[in-house]
Amino acid sequence: MNRIWAKSVLSLLLTACCLSHTCDVRAEILRLKSTAVVNSSVVRLGDVADVLNADEAEAARMQAMILQPAPAQGRTQVITISQIRSRLQALGVDLSQLELTGRSQIRVSSESPREEPQVKKVATQQELQQTEEKVQQALQNWISRTAPQASHFRVSVRLQPADVPVVRETRADGFYFSQLDLNRQTEQPVLLQLKDAQGMVRQVRVICQVQRVPEILAAKYTLNRGTVVRADDLVWMRPEKDQKGISDPRQVIGRELTRTVYQTQPMRTEDLIEVPLVRDGAIVTVYARRGGISVRREMRARGDGSMGDQITLIALEGRDRLTATVTGYNQTEVNYRPSSQMPQSTGIQFISGTTESAGPSRGGQVQTVYEIQRGGRSK
Repeated sequence: MNRIWAKSVLSLLLTACCLSHTCDVRAEILRLKSTAVVNSSVVRLGDVADVLNADEAEAARMQAMILQPAPAQGRTQVITISQIRSRLQALGVDLSQLELTGRSQIRVSSESPREEPQVKKVATQQELQQTEEKVQQALQNWISRTAPQASHFRVSVRLQPADVPVVRETRADGFYFSQLDLNRQTEQPVLLQLKDAQGMVRQVRVICQVQRVPEILAAKYTLNRGTVVRADDLVWMRPEKDQKGISDPRQVIGRELTRTVYQTQPMRTEDLIEVPLVRDGAIVTVYARRGGISVRREMRARGDGSMGDQITLIALEGRDRLTATVTGYNQTEVNYRPSSQMPQSTGIQFISGTTESAGPSRGGQVQTVYEIQRGGRSK
């Protein structure tokens, strides 16, 4: 009886132990893959196996475990189940609570790097302007070297924004221009040849406009206020950028300066006046004509006057005062007649220097060409 009771108790204890072990042991499962592709520098457990029968936090922790370095690009490594066990044991994982299933070895390779699409850099407005100025200066220098005897030229250029990077990276002294017509005043396409950073010869299409800039007249030496300008007082000079001046000697020679003009300074229209034929305080002859009778009288001028100007005259003795029209050097007239009814006079000319006839103009008059020295430079 005692023996039977003892066997029953032992059976109950074994059953309880088995049930207790079944309830407490909840083994995690690693299902190994046959192949794996990694896109980082290391191989993690999550790359080669699926973690099953584990809560979310534990599964994430195990998937992040690092097994070994990833293979090089274009190569494949084989990881065995034994290597995985050894690595997990080294990381402190209790292998008695872990079940490994699936393949006995995994072929691991690295993913090829993705080629990012190259985005072309768009040149800013400032970069475009600076590059156009660089090409413009290079073209200006190139014209001066290739056509030193030609007249002065001013050029402007336009570039495509896509061509800015290669032009900015190239030295300007290596630029070569072709298909440029100096006689064409409108916009024209010009080929700019250059070598890029790799030594490759590149061609860039540039829109160019060439303008012929006439030389202007400047003072050969300092000319004081009141000076009547002569041809010997002048010199030709090339204008600087946006510098204005006078290119016709007839608008300068024989005129009087209203201010001092220093050496190599350009002559300006606002600084020149017609030479007064009558000056303030001068004694002039005034004519009065009626029919065939002509009367003249000497009077004193109050103010300066050029041909055709109205000036005030006062008597040399007494208080007589009248207004007359300047008709010549120290000559005036009241009851002024139109110039068509007056005798023609050449007046006074201040044209020293060498002159020569240029032949008749379109109106039939003979033009005068003034020989003026060249080579003036702006300071």
